[in-house]
Amino acid sequence: MNDLKLKAARPVMPEQALRMERFLQDEAYLEEDSIDLRHYWRVVRQYQWRILLLALVVTVLAGLFVFTMKPVYRSTSTLLVEIKQANLLSIEDVYSMDTSRADYFLTQSEIIKSPDLARKVIQRMNLATHPEFEEKKPTSESQQFWREWLAMLPALAPGKPENTEADGATKAEERLVAAFLGRLTVTPRPKTQLVDVSFDAKDPKLARDVVNTLDETFIESGLEARMDATRKAAEWLSDRLQALKNKLADSENRLQSYLAKEHLIDLEGVLTLSAKEIEKNTETLASVRQARIEAESTYNKIKAGNQIDQISDILRDPVIQDLKHKEAELASKESDFAERYGPEHPAMVATRSEHAAIRELLEKQLASILSSIKSRYEISRANEQAILSSIENNKAQVQKIGSKQGRLSELQREVDSNKKLYETFIDRFKEANEAAELGGSNIRVIDKASIPLDPVKPKKKLIVVSTFVGMIFLGVLIAFLLDYLDSTLRSPDDIERKLDQPFLGAIPLLDKLRNQPDALGQLVTNEPRGVFAEAVRTIRTGLVLSALDSPHNIWMITSSFMGEGKTTLAMNLAQSLAQLDNGGKRVLLIEADLRRPQLAKRFQLPPRAAGLTHALALHTKLDECLHAVSGLALDVLPAGMPPPNPLELLASRAFAELLEELEKRYSLILIDSPPVHAVSDAQWLALHVRSVIYTVRADSTSIKAVKDGLRTLERFGAPLAGVVLAQMDVEKSKRYGHGEYSGYYYYQTAYGADDETSSS
Repeated sequence: MNDLKLKAARPVMPEQALRMERFLQDEAYLEEDSIDLRHYWRVVRQYQWRILLLALVVTVLAGLFVFTMKPVYRSTSTLLVEIKQANLLSIEDVYSMDTSRADYFLTQSEIIKSPDLARKVIQRMNLATHPEFEEKKPTSESQQFWREWLAMLPALAPGKPENTEADGATKAEERLVAAFLGRLTVTPRPKTQLVDVSFDAKDPKLARDVVNTLDETFIESGLEARMDATRKAAEWLSDRLQALKNKLADSENRLQSYLAKEHLIDLEGVLTLSAKEIEKNTETLASVRQARIEAESTYNKIKAGNQIDQISDILRDPVIQDLKHKEAELASKESDFAERYGPEHPAMVATRSEHAAIRELLEKQLASILSSIKSRYEISRANEQAILSSIENNKAQVQKIGSKQGRLSELQREVDSNKKLYETFIDRFKEANEAAELGGSNIRVIDKASIPLDPVKPKKKLIVVSTFVGMIFLGVLIAFLLDYLDSTLRSPDDIERKLDQPFLGAIPLLDKLRNQPDALGQLVTNEPRGVFAEAVRTIRTGLVLSALDSPHNIWMITSSFMGEGKTTLAMNLAQSLAQLDNGGKRVLLIEADLRRPQLAKRFQLPPRAAGLTHALALHTKLDECLHAVSGLALDVLPAGMPPPNPLELLASRAFAELLEELEKRYSLILIDSPPVHAVSDAQWLALHVRSVIYTVRADSTSIKAVKDGLRTLERFGAPLAGVVLAQMDVEKSKRYGHGEYSGYYYYQTAYGADDETSSS
């Protein structure tokens, strides 16, 4: 990113500048939205030896502690909890739970872990006096004193009865039970009826004895509980038998009384006979009703006088048919005589008389038939009503018998139910008496516990390895936390990541010259092929490229506090700039730190050499205040004598006019400014410069101080050229994985002995 920013500062064509700006925006967006894994790797590399040391120390301590622990042995037995089917004719229906369900198996597993069963085992084996469970008594008088004093504290609370001895015994017993259950493990095997019972103890024999005793006690407790339930069931059955017997006798008496009262002997036979009569009458009713309907239809035709001749009885009557035949013959004969003889002829009269007689006989015969049809209709109706009446009577009789039968059945059911219940209780009572004398258990031991040979814990190798791995992870987390809490700038990467400011370069730390400021100030000239000189030239390159075609070439070098290396940077950067071809013009270095001047001494100028103060306050000629550096196109304007009012001089119009005059003479001007947080001189100087070079001491200056200083300069409109990371430990950066600055090592390898004196 640094190279990109330097390239962006070059004067390019508008189209190229637009493409470059878009490229830089894309790069910045990708950097902001991505996780910098390289930074986390550098953090790990930075703290790797401390992380490893932490892991080794804690692992050694854990190993010493683990190997001093007494081993714990585990003995295990296997129980079979049989799931047996419930017997519906057994006394177990009364008092026992359903052992065919899965929850019965889980219940038995939980009972093994019950505190009550644990107390029985503790009492049976007298574990309260065993060394593994016996509470340790105070070994010194001071411990005894403090225990007695703490024991008296509850007695000071109001409203509580004093019963410390009983409470102490109860608490001791509870602690013993809790310790016992803490060592006990009950594990049901999936999809089986087996349960593994394990106990942990430092004494392998004790572990075996506790498991076997627990199994025996558990089985015996189950048998005792079953026998107690059986005896209680027998007692309850005995009390209930007499009441059931009296209830059965009472129900039988009520049944007999009802039979005598209603005179019921063969109720079923009477009911069957009535049902048959109803069935027979129903069949007869159908035929009678059909005859009545036919007779009624014929009778209705006769009453209506319509089509009487078409009635079947008339059509089938031979007399009627014979008379009609004779009537037809006489009518034919009368018609012949009327044509032949006339109406008064004796033959005609005789024929008419005979015809009238035949008609009279026909009418009488018809009246007789009609009378018989009416009689038949009335008889059919009477028969139908009689059959209906008989059916209703039979129904009433059946209903009456049914009501008696319902009451009788109710009494009979009561007798049967009481009798069955009484007989069942008698059977249960006999079973209970027999079960009270003999009982069995559905739980038995499959594998007894044996003395374990190998301890189960502590698992020394696993603990040591887990501790080492865990400490590595913990160390990495602590390293990340320290990096997050670190408020200093360690590497060039921090400049862009934490400050979001352009990075100009890094000045390496030279431990051998730490106390030789004069030598450090002219290291670019004295050791031009060294790492330090190359770092300064890198900064020079960035500044020169950013100042191409700029008429205003005044730069200010400042820092947050003193002692960060800004003066050393200013001296070496000025000498490096003077080594360039500046078109015949020289480079000027101005010392604006009027309170703590150093340039005169470090450039070995005369003690009373004229400087900036003389030019501004004493009106000394400018040429007398400028001092040339031998062998370089570089002039130095030192501070001169310390003035009483440095800020007024720098803020004066004379200083501004002086800078205008100097800018005409020199191609480049560097101003060594006071620190930003020390005095406010840097703010006034920032008004006259093209850009500011901000020096930060590596691993020393806080991020907050740097940000506050940059914001202060920004308020005065000072453009920032970039940040220089001074006194950076190059070897440490190499160890921490800052590979992008490996150029220093390239020069160190290439130039050999020149850099051996500048590396720490």
